[in-house]
Amino acid sequence: MISLGCPRTLVDSEVYLGRLQQDGFRIVEEADGSDTVIINTCAFVQEAIQESIDTVLQAVRLKREGRVKKVIVAGCLVQRFKQDLIKELPDVDGFLGVDGFTDVTAVLTKALDGSAAQPIALRPRPQVPHQGLLPRAPLTPNHYAYLKISEGCLKACGFCIIPKIKGPLSSRSLEEVVDEAKQLIEERGAKELIVVGQDTSDYGIDRYGKPQIPELLRRLGKINSVRWIRLLYCHPAGISDELIETIRDVPSVAKYLDSAMEHADDATLKRMNRPTTQAHLRERIARLRADVPGIALRTSIVVGYPGETEAEFETLLSFLREIKFDRLGAFTFSPEEGSAAIRQPNQVPAEVAKARHARLMELQQIIATELNAAWLGRTCEVVIDDAAPDAPGVYLGRTAADCPEVDGQVYVHSQASLKAGDFVPVTITDTYEYDLVARVT
Repeated sequence: MISLGCPRTLVDSEVYLGRLQQDGFRIVEEADGSDTVIINTCAFVQEAIQESIDTVLQAVRLKREGRVKKVIVAGCLVQRFKQDLIKELPDVDGFLGVDGFTDVTAVLTKALDGSAAQPIALRPRPQVPHQGLLPRAPLTPNHYAYLKISEGCLKACGFCIIPKIKGPLSSRSLEEVVDEAKQLIEERGAKELIVVGQDTSDYGIDRYGKPQIPELLRRLGKINSVRWIRLLYCHPAGISDELIETIRDVPSVAKYLDSAMEHADDATLKRMNRPTTQAHLRERIARLRADVPGIALRTSIVVGYPGETEAEFETLLSFLREIKFDRLGAFTFSPEEGSAAIRQPNQVPAEVAKARHARLMELQQIIATELNAAWLGRTCEVVIDDAAPDAPGVYLGRTAADCPEVDGQVYVHSQASLKAGDFVPVTITDTYEYDLVARVT
C-alpha cells in the first residue's frame, strides 16, 4: 500500500489493508516483488495530483518489468477524474473510489485472476466508512492513531473541490466513533488519538442538527488510558465557546488546536467564500488564549488567491506578525478545475504568488525561532516516537504542542533506554527554528 496525501487518506488506507488482511491477504513492506500495489491517491491540488500520477506511473513501470503483477489505484484521484483517468491508464488493473472498502477484496481478486480486465468500484456519492469495516491495519506507530469522524463538507470555499470529491458532510455516530477509539486504544495500544475530518467543527450537524465535536471530545476524554486527544481541521467559524471550554476542561484533550484561517484580509476572505472576518478571527484567538493558557495554535494560509493585492497581502503579514501562530503551513493558490476560484478575475501571476509565499515563510521562520526560544529551560512532558538514527542515547519525541508529521520534534537525550510510546518529563536545553533539544529529568 502506498498512501499519499493527508491523514484522512491514511485512515482509509488502514481500513483497506485491514479488510484485505481479514480476507486472507498478506501485507508486505516493499512494492518490488509484491503481487499487487495499491496506491491510495490525493487530488486536492495540482502538486498532489502530479505526485499521485507519478507514483502510479512508477508502479506501472515495475509491472512492465515483471517486478509487480497488478496495480490498483484508489481514492481521490479516481473519484475526481473518473472515466478520463481510467481511459488514460490502460495498464492499471483496477480502480476504487474514495469509499471502496467493501469492494476492495472483489476488485483485487478479479484483477489477480483475470476475470475482469479493469474491475472498477466507484459510487457517484461516497459513503462514510462505518464500524463494521474495522479492524484497521496500522500504518502509524502503535502509540498514536488517527480517528476519522466524518467525510465531506458543508462549506463551499472558493479554492476547494473537496465537496465535489467527497460529497456533503456525512458524520459517523458518537457511539461508533467512541467504540472505534476504544478499539484503537485496547487493541493497538494507542495513547494519542488525533481527530480528523474534512471540517471537524461541523461534526454531527447532519446527524444531530447541531455540532457535536465538544460532546465527542468529552466522551473520548472519559476513555481510560488515553493520554492526548488532538483536534485537527477545525474551521474557525466553528470555534464555539463550548468547544473552547471543552479543550480547557477535559484533561486529556491536548491544549492544541489546528484551525485553517486561510487569510486575514476581509476582502480576500469574502472572495474565498469564508464565513468569517479578521475581527472574528482575532476575537476567537484572544478567547482561546485567555481561556486555555499556553494553547498551541496551528493554522494554514493560502497566498496568491485571485484578486489578492499587495495591500491585502500586507494585511495578512501584519496579522501574522501580531498573532504569532505557534505552527503554520502556507500554500500558494492552486487553480483547480471545478472550483469557484478558477472563474474569478484578476488571477495572481504564479511568480508573484511564489514570491509572496517565500516572504510569508521567512516571516514565520522568525516567529517560530522566537517562540521556540521561549521554551529554553522549561520542563514539560514529551512522547517518544522513535530512536534517533545513528545517535545512541538520543530519541525523537514531541510535546503536546506538536502533531506527528506536520510540526516540530524534540531531540531527547536519555541515559536510560526509551521506547516508542513512552511519556517522559524533560527539560529543554536548546532550541532551533522549529525543533527543540531536551534531556530527561
